[in-house]
Amino acid sequence: MLEFQNVTIYRKKKKIVDNLNLSLEDGVIFGLLGSDQPAKSSILQAATGSIKPSYGEILLDGNSVSSSDSTYLHIGYMPQKYAFYEQLTVEEYFEVFLALYKVNGRYRSRRVDEVLNLLEMEEYRSSYIGEIPNELKPFLCLGKTILHEPSWLFFDEPFGDMSPAFRKKMLDCMGMLWEQGKSLVINSPIFPEINAFLTDVVVIEGGQVVAKGTIETCYESFLRSSPIRMRILGGMDEAIRVLRENDQVDRVTVNGEDVILLFSGGDQEEAQLLTQLVQAGVTVHHYMRDPVELDQIMWR
Repeated sequence: MLEFQNVTIYRKKKKIVDNLNLSLEDGVIFGLLGSDQPAKSSILQAATGSIKPSYGEILLDGNSVSSSDSTYLHIGYMPQKYAFYEQLTVEEYFEVFLALYKVNGRYRSRRVDEVLNLLEMEEYRSSYIGEIPNELKPFLCLGKTILHEPSWLFFDEPFGDMSPAFRKKMLDCMGMLWEQGKSLVINSPIFPEINAFLTDVVVIEGGQVVAKGTIETCYESFLRSSPIRMRILGGMDEAIRVLRENDQVDRVTVNGEDVILLFSGGDQEEAQLLTQLVQAGVTVHHYMRDPVELDQIMWR
């Protein structure tokens, strides 16, 4: 389990993450969504031990990420920006990181084989990194990330400017890693393929969690904050009176026959409000919430 306990992060005296409390179970494919890119990247960096929270603690299986000497062995981090030693071959590049992680020499060659097979890059084993097509460089970074077989994998904007075909290839690789028992945390914009891929998400805005759960529950949460629009064909004065007497109604605006309002109640309260309007003699022709688009919600 990965736990964020009252995590606050400052950068240059500016609060980037504000008192984050979050628990992630093993085996998740967890999405960090929303428009607050600095906060999302900082959360990943803190979770991987790249930076230390200003306040609070991050625990992986009960051990502090920032102070445990062995926790890093269970973490793989694919940053948004990365660089390569282009004078090395792919195999030499992987060997460098296997040595850094103190992986046994007799196992290294087999592990390189396994990773290249997963990435479908066996033909590039002896190629210099500078000669590899640019669209394959993210997969090389993914390979470096998973070499030491960490149980938790963190991805900061892994899809970048990928074409749909390579984006699908990256998702396929992630899916295979998840099937191997890895837990995945992904900072990404929303798009149709990842919508179905993520098991749980949080939406981060202003350094805070504004929604969490599945994609569907977050959508429902934002939909409920969308304005209600109704068309009144008769009894406008009575309609305004009923609405203004309801404590859950806010910001009533009249535009011709249209009435627009915010409503904080649930389904039952919303049905009761509509019943009260009809009982007051109001002729309601049209009643609905303004539609919202999922990508606009996650990047508003």
